[in-house]
Amino acid sequence: MTNISENDANSTRDAAPAQPSILIGIDWADSEHAYCVRLPNGTTLNGSFKQKQPAIEAWIKEISAATPGATLDVCIETSTGPLINALMEYEQVRIFPVNPLALASYRKAFAPGGGKNDPVDAKLIMQFLHHYREQLRELRRNSPQTRELAALTQDRRTFVEQRVALSNRFMTKLKAYFPTVFELKPARAYSEFVVALVARYPTLEQAQKAGKTKLRKLFYGKGTKEKIELRLQLIMDAEPLTSDPVLLRTAARQCQVLARQLQMLNDSIKLYDGQIKLLVKQHADYAVVAHLPGASYRTHARMIAALGDDRARFANAECLQAAAGIAPITTQSGKSHLVSARWSSSKFMRQTFHEYAGLSIGKCAWAKAYYDSQITKGKSSQTAKRALAFKWIRIIFRLWQSRMPYSDVHYTERLVTTGSPLAKKIQAA
Repeated sequence: MTNISENDANSTRDAAPAQPSILIGIDWADSEHAYCVRLPNGTTLNGSFKQKQPAIEAWIKEISAATPGATLDVCIETSTGPLINALMEYEQVRIFPVNPLALASYRKAFAPGGGKNDPVDAKLIMQFLHHYREQLRELRRNSPQTRELAALTQDRRTFVEQRVALSNRFMTKLKAYFPTVFELKPARAYSEFVVALVARYPTLEQAQKAGKTKLRKLFYGKGTKEKIELRLQLIMDAEPLTSDPVLLRTAARQCQVLARQLQMLNDSIKLYDGQIKLLVKQHADYAVVAHLPGASYRTHARMIAALGDDRARFANAECLQAAAGIAPITTQSGKSHLVSARWSSSKFMRQTFHEYAGLSIGKCAWAKAYYDSQITKGKSSQTAKRALAFKWIRIIFRLWQSRMPYSDVHYTERLVTTGSPLAKKIQAA
């Protein structure tokens, strides 16, 4: 049931909006959400509703009926999840996500001892929206294509990170009892022919007993004929590292499981790659990123997903640099001046621009010249790439805003026209 109380007399008054709005603070949870509502006449409503579609719809109707025609401005400590998805279905609802760290600091002003409960938090969130709404940005949902690309690229990244972790365990264990695998010179521990071999024949003895004919069938299509024959001979001529039966049984058992998991991840990543490649070329912003030097279709997709559809999302390139964690943080107090890395940012965005900067070095003359200049100054490779990413973001932001494709010739000519030191380095190379 909804409890009604008078508005706090100490609340400051907002400038009257053109359209009445109902301010709502929600302290979300898994199954039931506490809320505090401030109606345009100053009355507050408190209560909770279940995380079920009929309950959410009934709650929206109840709140809307209090002031017909008003918008419902919702402040909440998340921008994703089932509740956000449900609320986005209602045209009268506007969502203003807020960083939990900002609310944590705001909460301390009222509960310095660290106390916390859902109804009080919902009221504080509503008050935060009441006082700082003009400084918050409304959540804008991307187009279905952009949302699918974002999900595909982020999920793929998760699978890649899982594969890296598994392959490290796989490699460590193989070195302990089956080092012959690495004499076959795989590009990666999760290479298809390696995981196929270990999944089927997890020890050197089993592989040698299988014989060349069976191994040749296993390796078919996983390399050139010459490479396959060389690998077969290496296996047949190899000597076991250990004859300890316990080590061989336990290590082989674990490696066989890891190999099968890596096979599944390899297949899943390939599936995602195919879907990303198909979808990214259909996106309206593909032309903007298609000609970035060194970028693959996966990078194109990640770039589109990181930028999104809302051109007003970032006021300028500096805002995008900060959101991506590429721009450093400057802290100044009195005579103290500290510049440090910005870690409170989107990991996905940071990885996207940082990794693209590295890819561009081998395909773009000015990018290589800039990277080399940073290395010459004594910067580490990672710091130099981050500095290059800082420059690329400014370029990509301008292209994104104007919906224009990148032209390496045009940009290089501009460097020459402006007398950039990079132009001289390019000409001297």
